[in-house]
Amino acid sequence: MNGIRRLDLFNIILFIYIKSACSLCNMPTAWLGSWYQRGMSSLLEITIDHIQTKGRCIDVLPSEQYYLFNDRINRCTRCLLFIERHRNLLQYRESECSDADDLSNVTSCPNMIAPDAALYTLHRNDSQPQLCPIQPPFQLTTLFKDGSICDHTSLSKSYISECANDNQFRLHLSSCSSYQRTFDLQLLCVGTWIDGFHTYFVTRILSKSSDNDNQYACFHLITKQEDLSTSVSLSMATDDSCRDLNSKYMPTVMALSSTNRHKENESNRSCIFPKELQHSAWYSLNRSIQMVIKNTDIELFNLEKNGYNQRFHCLEDLHLFNYRIRSFTNCNVNNECLRIHRRTHNVLELILNDCTTNGYKKTITFVTKSNHFSSCPTSIGHLLLEINHHHHHNHHRKIVLRKKAFHMSVGCDNREKLMIYQTEKDSGYRLLTRTDTCLASWQTDDHSTIYLIAQSTYSNASYCLSFQMRDSIIIRNNSHECSLNNSEDETSISIYSAKLLNPCSHSSQIHFHFILLLIIMFLLIDIRR
Repeated sequence: MNGIRRLDLFNIILFIYIKSACSLCNMPTAWLGSWYQRGMSSLLEITIDHIQTKGRCIDVLPSEQYYLFNDRINRCTRCLLFIERHRNLLQYRESECSDADDLSNVTSCPNMIAPDAALYTLHRNDSQPQLCPIQPPFQLTTLFKDGSICDHTSLSKSYISECANDNQFRLHLSSCSSYQRTFDLQLLCVGTWIDGFHTYFVTRILSKSSDNDNQYACFHLITKQEDLSTSVSLSMATDDSCRDLNSKYMPTVMALSSTNRHKENESNRSCIFPKELQHSAWYSLNRSIQMVIKNTDIELFNLEKNGYNQRFHCLEDLHLFNYRIRSFTNCNVNNECLRIHRRTHNVLELILNDCTTNGYKKTITFVTKSNHFSSCPTSIGHLLLEINHHHHHNHHRKIVLRKKAFHMSVGCDNREKLMIYQTEKDSGYRLLTRTDTCLASWQTDDHSTIYLIAQSTYSNASYCLSFQMRDSIIIRNNSHECSLNNSEDETSISIYSAKLLNPCSHSSQIHFHFILLLIIMFLLIDIRR
């Protein structure tokens, strides 16, 4: 009998445990993170069972996305109805915060939230770029702004243009009257969804202006196929709350005419970048930029600045690796000229200019992994250089400049290595402080300057050394590129003066004569025996 009672008690406890476990309210894992909501001074944090400013989730109707929250601060409960439009965008409606006794069951939530209750929008803070549902360029055929139709002059100055990649576009809307402002927005697409026969998408605003406090822009897209042409209507919500996204009376409505960029690409099929360069992964010296070369386009992906990209579209092959290009930096477009200079099998330089003789010139150096044996140039030899070192004086805490002497061996002690030793004056003591790997080298036609790209021991990053071979050798260390003309970022350049101790060949001769002397000594010993 006692055994039966114990079994009944165990079943009751198990039933209560299972019921309580099943009633636990957990938010979908895809929603966890930080979200932006218009009007809030800080980001909204969603955890597994809690939403900032809403309280702790205590019950859920998963099939209908109703959630019941307990707000301990205000001592009340409220219902929330969530609508997941995209992994990067959530919308919700909520009830009034009621007394816990009046609202204690989630099944009451459908009756607590009115169908026309305010709709709030949450934008994921760390949203990743998505493919845009429109492919510019577009010209505007009609434009309605704030209830009035814009004249032909405003239309001719308004456009939607393409950017560095298909995740971005530029929206430029000229003012239609004296009291309206001009929109010029660089937009990054972060989410697209379809509701019925309607397409919607949201973008993050990359360009910031003092008269626009929006961080996002929401759009309603309608595409109609009419005979052989396609008509596109694009409407933009008032602000990043996206509340009027479904309204028939949105403040900005555009009718678009597509300018097919693919026809332009077809006309430029003869302008294709070298195929032998398209099968390698190219990186800038400091590994901050990855370059991809594919047919008519060169794309530069900035690995440190999210959302900052460049693209060079080939317009005309001018022969001998010279091209006329359209350059995209995010959404800024320029026509430029490009020269591709292949320094070695694993090093190339992109040289940009404005297609004039005396115009600006910018050089970017890229390296790729080599399957060939790389050795240092043995024509440089052993160098002695002095570097200023900031030293803190112990007693007066003053910064004193002291010179430290270094011995640089370029391919002499090891054909693949650039070796740097710290030396002491008036002594033969030297301490090996750095051993970097030589990746590639070349020299100018007049042999006055030798360039060397080496990879750091401490990271994947590389750097370029240029040796101007004079009586006093000038060494430039540049972590961005190898050109002597660029001066965009002086912080990336260090300049040293060095003198030649002895060439590598002299060092080799010393070792040869030493070995030869040992052989002769052994032979003499054998003869005497």
